[in-house]
Amino acid sequence: MQNAIIYTRVSTDEQANKGYSLPHQKNVLELYCAHKGIHILKHFEEDYSAKNFDRPSFNKLVSYIKTNRKTIDYILFTRWDRFSRNQEEAYRVIREFKNLGIIVNAIEQPLDLSQPDSKVMLAVYLVIPEVENDKNSIRTKEGMRRAMKEGCFAGIAPVGYLNHRNSEGKSTLKINTEIAPLIKNAFIDYSKGVLSCEEVRKKYYSQGLKVGKQSMINILKNPTYTGNILIKEWKKEDQMIVEGLHPSIIDENTFHKVQRRFKGKTPTQIHKFSEIDEQLPLRGHLKCKNCGRSITGSASKGRNGVRHFYYHCQPKCKERYKAHEVNELFEELLKEFRIKEDVKKLYKEILNNTFKGDKDSREQRIRKIKREVNVLEVRKESIEEKFFDNIIDLSTYKTMKSKTQEKLNDLNEELASLKTLEKDIDKYLKQGISFLHGIDKLYQSSPANIKKKIVGSIFPEKLVFLKNKYRTASMNELIAIILSKHKGFRRLEIKKPRQNGEVSKKAPPLGLEPRTL
Repeated sequence: MQNAIIYTRVSTDEQANKGYSLPHQKNVLELYCAHKGIHILKHFEEDYSAKNFDRPSFNKLVSYIKTNRKTIDYILFTRWDRFSRNQEEAYRVIREFKNLGIIVNAIEQPLDLSQPDSKVMLAVYLVIPEVENDKNSIRTKEGMRRAMKEGCFAGIAPVGYLNHRNSEGKSTLKINTEIAPLIKNAFIDYSKGVLSCEEVRKKYYSQGLKVGKQSMINILKNPTYTGNILIKEWKKEDQMIVEGLHPSIIDENTFHKVQRRFKGKTPTQIHKFSEIDEQLPLRGHLKCKNCGRSITGSASKGRNGVRHFYYHCQPKCKERYKAHEVNELFEELLKEFRIKEDVKKLYKEILNNTFKGDKDSREQRIRKIKREVNVLEVRKESIEEKFFDNIIDLSTYKTMKSKTQEKLNDLNEELASLKTLEKDIDKYLKQGISFLHGIDKLYQSSPANIKKKIVGSIFPEKLVFLKNKYRTASMNELIAIILSKHKGFRRLEIKKPRQNGEVSKKAPPLGLEPRTL
């Protein structure tokens, strides 16, 4: 007696419940096998839709064949479209089973695949459902696009929304009152330019916004949260954004700020530094004199509750210094030179020319931006007139208006930045002169991030703290020239001079005079 596996399948939930009855297929196959004297080894039932053979039950069928292939003669199903609706994939699987000595056949459309002519009919049986699938796919996509152009939302609701049907029965979204406020705050936080996308995600993850890194990026780039629908380009239609039937979570102005930041058009603001950063500004710029590893720092709380800060090496190394002693010595180090008053005036004039020398080009750019803004405003009015006169349809109107408004937002942001720069020039000059007048004073009055930049600009390599002085392999060449002529300078020793240009032994440049403490 020959043995067979019977395979029944429906491709959608609707078919599983209403049509192409699975029990009916099984009954027909059992009657056929009984009539032909074929023994049924196993029945595999599938209610999973897939264009290829990556189906749960079919994968189990393949595993079963690998174990019992010598006992199997047939794989039987009712019709070829129950086997596959993909012609190329069907040919591949049929060949694989044939090589194992197993015959694949449909009892309602039987073929003798050992005869070459049968392949013509096989192609017909396979291509008809494939063509029908393609037609259904096109009709579905066209229907979805028509619905989306009317403001409907087709698909799974994004985070912060729930799928919903309005009073007219149209598919749309409603706000998830628990998650939507977190989404809104995430947009606002990221638009400020203070936190990175990952920092925003971590901030709200513990509050209930359980999303991964890429999901957070997708959320912040999704125009659905502004109450709009993004319709991707298809065939000859361009990508467009239309007004949706669903409510917005975030306003369009904040959304555009977020997009500008993703495009790199908005500078990231300086992060606020914690107390430990302020107390340990040299962390990351020191290395251990014993093991050569980077020295970090931390705080410990005393019995009276007061926090004490220390620079220290890794746990296996016992190097440890009081932070205030290390910081004080470094501040004393910065007092070792100063700039003469006449040279300070010269530098002030140079800085003034540097900042204000391109004033004409800035003013020219401002005038150009204003002209472009006027042109775009006129274009917006023209688009509205064409829509009201029925020259363009609603979707075209919304797409053109959205693109025009985006350009206007970019130009207005640039214009505001240029005007702000003009106002801040005096502040920049004052800061530049204060740096030249005394790095020590600037260092003491600056926040942690500026202190770190000052240290890095003077000492490109890490410092070694030696109780009453510092040691370094190299330093900024200009600073090295200044310090090389300090007869009373005892707080820094250069262990190794630079290979390309050792510390100069000539007199310091005009305008710089050493100061003995």
